[in-house]
Amino acid sequence: MSVVFSKENLKLARKIQSLTGENVMLCYQCKKCTLGCPSAYTMKMKPHELMRAIQLGLEEEISWSGTLWICLSCETCNTRCPQDINILRVIDGFREMSKDMNYYNPQPFIPALHRIFMALVERFGKIYELGLALAINLRMLTPFKDIDMAYPMLSRGKLKLLPHKSRGAKELQQVMARIRKIEKG
Repeated sequence: MSVVFSKENLKLARKIQSLTGENVMLCYQCKKCTLGCPSAYTMKMKPHELMRAIQLGLEEEISWSGTLWICLSCETCNTRCPQDINILRVIDGFREMSKDMNYYNPQPFIPALHRIFMALVERFGKIYELGLALAINLRMLTPFKDIDMAYPMLSRGKLKLLPHKSRGAKELQQVMARIRKIEKG
């Protein structure tokens, strides 16, 4: 059975390509991304199915699948793709698009966690683990959830009490400011 791609169907693929730089039309459904995905068993739409849905312009089905928020961002799919498609970048593109759209999210706290993570990375140029844990626990209204792990990790040097900026923090802030400017158009 062959699939005919109409101009209408290709709009979503082109939109994703302009947003992420990734050409999803290169995907030929080998399923290697799905076979390596540690969270595929929980997804209504597996990574290879997501790629096909984009190719067919099925944005509504994608928005209701919840796949965008179940993805762990582990990049296993990227390393397994024989076409070198950065599937995580595609998923992140949809996550960004979801700010303006009404996409279903089976885990409604995940976008907030994503924003907290990105804000810390932008501020310090790298992740500040203790700050991330505190911010997430405050956001989830469980401020003392991980308190029993804090002292052993701090005493062994696994967590830093205070954040340290990386050398490229200033440049990263400039890049992210440019991205926000481009996104606002």
